[in-house]
Amino acid sequence: MHRASDSPLSVRPTWRWTGYRYFPYAARHDRQWWVLRLNWGFPEHDLFTLFIDGRAIGDITPPTRPEKPFELSVAPLRPFSGPAGPVMDAQTAKDAVGALTRYADYGSERDDPCMFCSSDGDDGADLWVDKT
Repeated sequence: MHRASDSPLSVRPTWRWTGYRYFPYAARHDRQWWVLRLNWGFPEHDLFTLFIDGRAIGDITPPTRPEKPFELSVAPLRPFSGPAGPVMDAQTAKDAVGALTRYADYGSERDDPCMFCSSDGDDGADLWVDKT
């Protein structure tokens, strides 16, 4: 299990495309869901926010020259291009992302959503891929 004292930077999750517009990638690691929120306010905000089992851990923009395992895992992700790797089935994606949809807006997990990056009330459930 991920502990607060463990650095997520030391882990290299295997990300899978969820199909969710605001939460395009998730991974199962140590029996916990690791989910990346795509921050639509990029570059004003980092590209992604990492959530582990529903808790925001931190923000990341993949560096040009990734070195740490976590950086290496997010560097090849292309959230604006659709799935470029393994895709989750709809139920698994819902299990991973469902509880996070209220945090679609940057900062909403801290009750301080960015007024410039608002999803305009979208619950984060819009899918880019086939809903079947």
